[in-house]
Amino acid sequence: MFIFLFFLKWYKDHFRFAVSSLSTFLGFTAWNLLQNETGADSVLNIDWLVFPMSWSDVGSGVVAFVATVMALGLLTDRNESASRVVATAGIAGLLSTLVDLFVL
Repeated sequence: MFIFLFFLKWYKDHFRFAVSSLSTFLGFTAWNLLQNETGADSVLNIDWLVFPMSWSDVGSGVVAFVATVMALGLLTDRNESASRVVATAGIAGLLSTLVDLFVL
């Protein structure tokens, strides 16, 4: 996420790439720690029939999306347009889902 957003101009201003990368990492980590602690990892790893993605993978993207929206929209970029904040959070959620799907 850090490298992906670093090359876009809007994200360099006010270190938005660092804030969004940190919030994505914290959300992703919190989701996986919660799954491991509660034992939900085995329950949520049911793959869909059409696409080999589990609910665990989707959950990591959703939590990363929400964490990034909260970090940017409520803390650092209150005066920015909602479309930019949501677009950044969407990129964070998509990349988190792909990392959880193909790496973990």
